[in-house]
Amino acid sequence: AKGQFEVGEAAWGVLGLVWPKPDLLILGLGKDMRPISPKTRQYIQSLGIRVDIQDTRNAAAQFNLLAMERGVGSVAAALIPLGFREGLVFNEMVDEDI
Repeated sequence: AKGQFEVGEAAWGVLGLVWPKPDLLILGLGKDMRPISPKTRQYIQSLGIRVDIQDTRNAAAQFNLLAMERGVGSVAAALIPLGFREGLVFNEMVDEDI
């Protein structure tokens, strides 16, 4: 959906494999926060995992804090780089950063 973060179920495959399963997934969606699609939220929650959405800087800080407090087994993070732009291929990102 427009303005919402959405990726297919296959992108979350590792969450179905890890044990113990984290009870919280912190999503860092780049420079700005935006909602995730209902389909994406529903899939992650169907795995028994709560979702917290933040910009990447705050998500990384929150993950580090919770991992120290609760242990890395109970929290996971998926972080999109701050400079990421949809539709930009990796080689173009590398060339721009040089």
